[in-house]
Amino acid sequence: MANKDEPDSGGEEKALRDLKHAEADLRHAEEEVHQAEEELEEARKHKDEITIMVDGVDHRVRRGMWVVRDLKARLGIDQAKVLAEITPQGLKDLDDNAEIELHEKEQFMTHARSGGSS
Repeated sequence: MANKDEPDSGGEEKALRDLKHAEADLRHAEEEVHQAEEELEEARKHKDEITIMVDGVDHRVRRGMWVVRDLKARLGIDQAKVLAEITPQGLKDLDDNAEIELHEKEQFMTHARSGGSS
């Protein structure tokens, strides 16, 4: 018969096992929270991005207002070229200093500057 002054070693072992399981569960939950936070941050980065097409190629850019020359730089477009918006009425050349508001699926093309002095 067990002495009342001695701790129940079976209960103590079970408590230690339960504690180890709880600690493992906590680590797993912390890893899941960390992964979810990373996924959320990635989604936040891309929520304001849209796809536009330039010269038949899709590009992901930030939605909203752009200065044309900055957009050309972001897309790697030669600054000597003209960026033109493709509209139902035809091409609309964009001044490099103009501000435009970009929306999803807008289409553009580039072309050489025309005219000039000789």
